[in-house]
Amino acid sequence: MPGARSRQGCDECRKRRRKCDEEKPRCGQCSTFNRTCQYSLRVVWQSGGRKAQDSSRGKIDQTALVQGTQWLPQCLPNGIQLSPRYQRLLHHFTQDILASLSCHPSIHHDLGQGLIPSALESPQLMSACLALSAAGFLSRGVLELDGVGIAKILGHLQTSGLALLRGALASATNGGQTRMNDTLLATCLIWCLADVFTYRSFDGTLSSSWRIHLQGIRALMDGGGTHHRQFSVGAGSSTQMAMKHLYQLYQSLQTLPYIIPSASGVVTDDTTPPIRQLDSDRSPAIDGFLGYSDELLDVMHQIDQLSRKPASFEADILLGKVHAMIARDAVAAPPIILSSSSTSLALQPSRVSASPLSSEHARQEFTLCHQIFQQATLIQLHRRLYHLPSQSPEIQASVYAIQEMLNSLHTSDGGESMWVAMAMPVFTLGCEAYTLDQQAFVLEKVNLLEACIRSLHVRIIRQALVDVWAIRKGMDDEEKGMVCAGQLLEKLDYDIILF
Repeated sequence: MPGARSRQGCDECRKRRRKCDEEKPRCGQCSTFNRTCQYSLRVVWQSGGRKAQDSSRGKIDQTALVQGTQWLPQCLPNGIQLSPRYQRLLHHFTQDILASLSCHPSIHHDLGQGLIPSALESPQLMSACLALSAAGFLSRGVLELDGVGIAKILGHLQTSGLALLRGALASATNGGQTRMNDTLLATCLIWCLADVFTYRSFDGTLSSSWRIHLQGIRALMDGGGTHHRQFSVGAGSSTQMAMKHLYQLYQSLQTLPYIIPSASGVVTDDTTPPIRQLDSDRSPAIDGFLGYSDELLDVMHQIDQLSRKPASFEADILLGKVHAMIARDAVAAPPIILSSSSTSLALQPSRVSASPLSSEHARQEFTLCHQIFQQATLIQLHRRLYHLPSQSPEIQASVYAIQEMLNSLHTSDGGESMWVAMAMPVFTLGCEAYTLDQQAFVLEKVNLLEACIRSLHVRIIRQALVDVWAIRKGMDDEEKGMVCAGQLLEKLDYDIILF
C-alpha cells in the first residue's frame, strides 16, 4: 500500500513532477542534478473543512477566520507541518499582534478581515505574518513554543519567507520595473514590523534592516508610477481598508524616526518621498489608525527638512501654522476617520458599538491623542528649529499640557487603546524631563506603553531615555534644564524607533 501523498516536496521536484525525498537542506534529486533546492511556503487546505470554508464554492468565511480562528490551514508544506504551534502563531497574530497596532476595535477588525484572507492566498505574506507573530512572542520574553525555540522558528521563517518575497518581486519585475502590488507592499511592511519587534534581540548590535524594508516599499511605489503613490484605497473591500491603514503606518514609520537628529547615529534618508504640504483649504481629520491628523506628519517632515538649513523665516511660518492648528482644534475637534469607506468617514455611534468605550468616550480619547501629538510636535519644533533648553517656558508649557492629557488617557492591558500610539509623545516628553519627578512620570508612562504593545522596541525607548538622563546628569544639568534636549540626543549611538 502506498503511503499518503506528501505535499511537502521541494519546488524543483514539484515543478518536474518527481518524487521528492524531502531531505534538508537539499533533497536527493536536486543533489544528483545540482539544482537549486527550495521549500516554499504554501498553504494546503485539508479536505472537508469546517464552517470557515464554503465547500460548494471553495471560499473562505473571513469573519470566522478573524473572530473564531479555531479553523486554520492544516499544513504549510515548506518542510514543517502546520502543527498547533503554527496555528498558535496565526491566532497570536490575529488576536494580539493586530490589536497591539490598532487604536480602536474597528481598526483591528479591518486589519484582520483584510490581511488574513490575503495571507492565505499569498505565501510571502503568510510567512511575514507568521514571522511577526513569532517576533511578538520573542519580544515578550517567550523563548519557546511547543518545545521549539522561538528564535529557531523565526530564523526558519526569515530564511524561507524572504526567499519567497524575493521570488515574488522577481516575478513582478518586467523590463527593469516592478509592478505595483498591494500584497508585496503589505509583505514588506509586515517584515519591517517584525524587525522592529525583535530589534537588537539576538546579539545586541545595531540593526536597521527595518529601514531596508521601508526602502523596498518606496521602490515598489516608485515603480508603480506616479498614480500609485500609495497603497490602493478604494472603498468597499476589506483588503482595501486594511491597505489604507497600512499606508498610514508606512507614512508614520517614514516620518517619526527622523524626529531624532541625524548626528545621533540615525542616517536621515534624503530620498524620503515628499509628504503633502500643509493645505489650509483641506479639512483636517484624525486618522483612526494613527490616532492623530496626518497633517502633523506633514509638519514633522518639514521640521526635519528645515533642521538641515540655517535659521530662516520658514521656521517662524511653520510655528505659526502649528499654533493655528492647536487653536482651531481646541474650538472644534476634527472628525475621526476609521475606515476608507466613502460612506463612513467620520466616527459615528454605530461604528463604535462594538467598542468597550462609549461613542462619546471614544471621541474624547481620539481627540486627546491628537492634541497630545500636537503638543509633542510643538516641542519638536522648538527643540530642533529654535534649539530651546528644556526649562524654557515654551517647551515646559507643552510638557505640562502633555502630562495632563496623558493622565486623562484611558489605559488598557492589551491593545485597542490610544496608548498604542504614544511612543513618540512619551519619548519626546522624556527627552525634556530634567527633574527626577518628571523622569519618574515618564517611566510610569513607558510601562503603560509596553503593556499595550509589548514589543522589544519599547524597551529600547526606555533605555534610550535612561541614557539621555545620564548624559544630562553628566553635564550637571539635572534639576536645571539649561541644556537643549537635541544636544543630548546627538550623543546617543543607536536607532530609536518611534511608531
